[in-house]
Amino acid sequence: MNYGNLAYKLPEYEESPARKKKRRKKGKVSRRTREQMAIRRKLLKRVSVIAVIALSAGFMISQFVAVNEGEQKIASLRRQLSKQEAATSQMIFDMEQGVDLSEIERQATTKLGMQRPEKYQTVYVNVKKDDMTEKTAGEVESFSSRVMSAIKSTGRHIVNFFSIK
Repeated sequence: MNYGNLAYKLPEYEESPARKKKRRKKGKVSRRTREQMAIRRKLLKRVSVIAVIALSAGFMISQFVAVNEGEQKIASLRRQLSKQEAATSQMIFDMEQGVDLSEIERQATTKLGMQRPEKYQTVYVNVKKDDMTEKTAGEVESFSSRVMSAIKSTGRHIVNFFSIK
């Protein structure tokens, strides 16, 4: 009789594939799986970069389109303005041509009893000066005005440099 170890000995058997797979998941990851994960990560990074670049390009294109539409609208409004200004100047010209000064003088003398002043009479005329400005050459060509125009010009150049065209 053998009194050494009384523990029950299990018979030796081969492990099932499902059990091997479960044990593999708990333990180390195989080299092939690591390579596949690295490939997936690289692919995900590439797709992410492409998506960011595509979104950036789409945003830039939309801004370019918005700027172009704005410029076209401005050009259209400028054309309309020039047409309206031409029509207005034509109407003013027609109105001025339609005024007959001799007819006005005749009506003033006959209907209103007005008469021209004599040579010895003095006529005073009050002219409003609210609607006009006077600038002398000294104001226009002074040092301070040249400095201000240089600063404004520099500002316009900076804005044009950073604007989207």
